[in-house]
Amino acid sequence: MKLVWQSSKPYPVGIRLVLLIYVVAFSIGTATHLISILNGWCLPHHPLVNSYWASLVLLDPLAIVLLLKAPKAGLLLALVIMVTDVGINSAVSYMYLDRGGVYAVNYFVQLQSVFLGFLLGSAPFVGRYVSRQDAA
Repeated sequence: MKLVWQSSKPYPVGIRLVLLIYVVAFSIGTATHLISILNGWCLPHHPLVNSYWASLVLLDPLAIVLLLKAPKAGLLLALVIMVTDVGINSAVSYMYLDRGGVYAVNYFVQLQSVFLGFLLGSAPFVGRYVSRQDAA
């Protein structure tokens, strides 16, 4: 199976650029979660929350591979990851919101929310084009 960039019918530059942005964002997510785990980072949250965050070390690279090899499936996984990640991170931030504390202004959640907005806004266009290419 060829990568998105190597297909016999290459995607337009705009679609490839959006897919590249997705790959870069999930690469940053992978690195962030991996560094956190290697540094022994563990927050006193519910074990399911900590397990979810740890699972992103595997899910983020899987999204990258799928975005490059099977963009339709990668797009779906990317949406699932980002909706759940921003939802969980927002809930944790608001539950522990305290003035001047680490969660008072959580820039990471804000950046993830911006990327989620980009993903939600661009996914329908990318998804339609990818589906059209798959049908051809």
